Amino acid sequence: MPIDKNKILRYQVLNRCFQDTSQLYRIGDLLKCCNNKLKQNNSSTVSRRTVQLDVLTLRETFGVEFDPELLKQHYYRYADVTTSLSLLELAAPDESALYKTINYLRKNYSDVENQNPQWLWMLTTLQAIADGRSLRDEYVSFENNSAFQGNVHFSKLFESILNHRPITLEYRPFTQSHNTTYHAHPYFLKQYNSRWFLFAGVDEHEGIMNFALDRIRSIRQCRRPFRKPTVDFDHYFDDVTGVSVNDQMPIEKIKLKVSSERYPYIDTKPFNKKHYELSHDSHFYVISFPMRVNNELVSKLLSYGSDVEVLQPESLRQRIAETVEKMSQNYSSAQKDCAKKE
Repeated sequence: MPIDKNKILRYQVLNRCFQDTSQLYRIGDLLKCCNNKLKQNNSSTVSRRTVQLDVLTLRETFGVEFDPELLKQHYYRYADVTTSLSLLELAAPDESALYKTINYLRKNYSDVENQNPQWLWMLTTLQAIADGRSLRDEYVSFENNSAFQGNVHFSKLFESILNHRPITLEYRPFTQSHNTTYHAHPYFLKQYNSRWFLFAGVDEHEGIMNFALDRIRSIRQCRRPFRKPTVDFDHYFDDVTGVSVNDQMPIEKIKLKVSSERYPYIDTKPFNKKHYELSHDSHFYVISFPMRVNNELVSKLLSYGSDVEVLQPESLRQRIAETVEKMSQNYSSAQKDCAKKE
């Protein structure tokens, strides 16, 4: 739905008329007032029918109440003249910023293929605010890990990325008992598996490093020249699952055998954009795609259980087989322990 600035302008005029105790207004008077204001703003004038629909909308959608005695005579005034439309509470500068934000979102995310639910939710919510509609109920729930400790760092990191500000990080991965200091140039934030990760250039290392936000112990601004990224983050993750990107790992041809029951799920949520089908019968599909092998890919493959079999590369097939064998041993020993207790 396009933004209707004229509608807001008309509502402002109608609001003032409904509050006015110095004179009475019928539809014709309201029409004249609205069109005068529209002309002053170099906007197109409207018909009597449009103003009638405006009044109807304010009554039925926004609960506006008119003086019943005057309404019988076809005059429009608030039953309580201290009333003001809540949808007009936005100050002019805020309103302008709101319209600019909506226009930006529409312009840059109009392509359906580039849209995602978060952007659509944001755009729809902002449009509802601009139109003065109430959004008191919850209609959408996004995955959010409120217990994730790294959430406290998101705002500062996002601001550093936008303003090209280098930072000093005190960081402690799970494998260390002490902090390590990094002088970082923040480039990109990515969420994966309900955790957030920062991707940054680091003075102490070549290439790009990623930092789990919950393992960051402190962030400080530092006075260093900002080093621009040498990679395109629009495509940086094309050949990996998750967030572990190792340029030294080759892109390999992954070949999988997928059960026909599970294939529709994988087909609608492929491992990457270059996923394609090689063959199929009534029981199995064989699919292939190029990918760097990392821990996230292995975990994802294991999550499908017996519905997915790795055919190649042989190194990945062997890695999955060894993991499955260790899992089997764990459960076998657990069964023996249970039998002894019985």
